[in-house]
Amino acid sequence: MQRTRRELEAMTHEELVERILEMQDILREGLAVRDSLHHLLNDLLKAKSHEVEAYASAHPDELSHDDAELKALWAKARHAVSNPAGLLASQSDG
Repeated sequence: MQRTRRELEAMTHEELVERILEMQDILREGLAVRDSLHHLLNDLLKAKSHEVEAYASAHPDELSHDDAELKALWAKARHAVSNPAGLLASQSDG
């Protein structure tokens, strides 16, 4: 639950410490989920490496609409594994 600055300032030291510990647990869980998804996506890319490579090397004009979408999705998957923060930044830019 998000708190306003006023609510946080009104909390006791003990309440603030407890809140920080809760946030650390939530962050730890989130990082574990991210790591699991990263490994899963990496395994998927390895298993589908021939398909990923074929789409990566295909010229967009030679692909159907559906195949062009797959090409873009495989590219995003590769980007997510190699540079997750860069992918997030590129998605927020446009």
